[in-house]
Order: sequence, then structure tokens, then C-alpha cells
Amino acid sequence: MTTVSKEIAKLADSGAKVLMGMESDLGCFEVGAVKSVIHGSDQLTSTYALMVGEGILPTDYLSHKNKESTASKEQYDARLEAIGMVCYSPAERAELATKLPKDTPQGEKDARKVLQDRRTEKLKTIRRGLITAHKNKFPEDYKARGSNEPKTAIEDLGALMEKAIKLLQGDKPFPDAFAHDDAVAVIKGFQKTFC
Repeated sequence: MTTVSKEIAKLADSGAKVLMGMESDLGCFEVGAVKSVIHGSDQLTSTYALMVGEGILPTDYLSHKNKESTASKEQYDARLEAIGMVCYSPAERAELATKLPKDTPQGEKDARKVLQDRRTEKLKTIRRGLITAHKNKFPEDYKARGSNEPKTAIEDLGALMEKAIKLLQGDKPFPDAFAHDDAVAVIKGFQKTFC
């Protein structure tokens, strides 16, 4: 029977081998877990549970540009690099490192796009697995609000800002002197700051 500490050590050893080829240092355990998930070599449920147990959040796998992300630019880039090291062969990594000539046929461009998208799809898969594991470990964080429980003021304000943006970007007429772009920018700035 494998204990949790043995499984963590096994994933860390696996990750250490991948880390040797990487520029950034994400951590042996997380890289090993990513490798395990992508290759489907172990029980995925337990791997995700171990990742959540080690403090890895689903929001760690969101782009650092996303306001819900808990990852810095360096952490997010390291995760993308780790996934790329695991899901691409050395030949595929070399192919992706070269730029396609302008006269490349559309079929080759489409094949390159599919290859490039593989890493993003794996990232999304890992994030979905982490969400499920996080829900299992912390069900109270995902408890649905009952219909009788009132919304907070900030939730109401956020909904109103969304409605205002939709109205401004809709097809209803405004006076010619009305600056749509400025109004949308101001409301989006307010929304980002306060909602």
C-alpha cells in the first residue's frame, strides 16, 4: 500500500527529471504531478487530491492576467513551461521554437495551431481536475447560496456595472456627442477597482 508521503516523493522524483530540462523552477512535486496527470499514469483523483493537499489552487492555473488568478507571471510561465516539457516531444518543442515561413500552406498552419493548442488544453484539464479536488476537500467554499440568502451590496453593484456596460455597447441610440468609448472605459475601470 502506498502512503501519501511515498506518493509525494514518487511524484517529486518524477518531476525532478523534467525540471532538469526547464529554465524555471516550479517545484519537483508539482511538475511530477503535472506529468502524472498529463500521461494519466496514476490515479488522477489521488494526484489532484495530493496537489490540493499541498496547497496548489485551481486559480494557480489561471493566467496571471486574470483577476481571479493566484499565480504570479513567473509562476504561470513556469507552469506553462512544465506542461510543454511533458506534453511535447523534443522534436515537437524544436518545431514550435521555429517560426513558420510566410508562404506556409494553410494545412501546415492548421497543424501547427493544433500542436500549439495542446499545451493550453492540458492546462485547462489540470485546472478542471483541481477544481473538482478542491470542491471535494472544501465543499463549504462551493456551497450554493440559497434563494432566500440576499446578495451582498458589492454583488449588486457588480451586476449593475455589467448591465451598464451592455447598455453602452448595445445598439440603442445615444446622442452624437456622447463618448461611448470613454464611458465604457470609465465603467470598466470602476468595475475592476471596486467590484
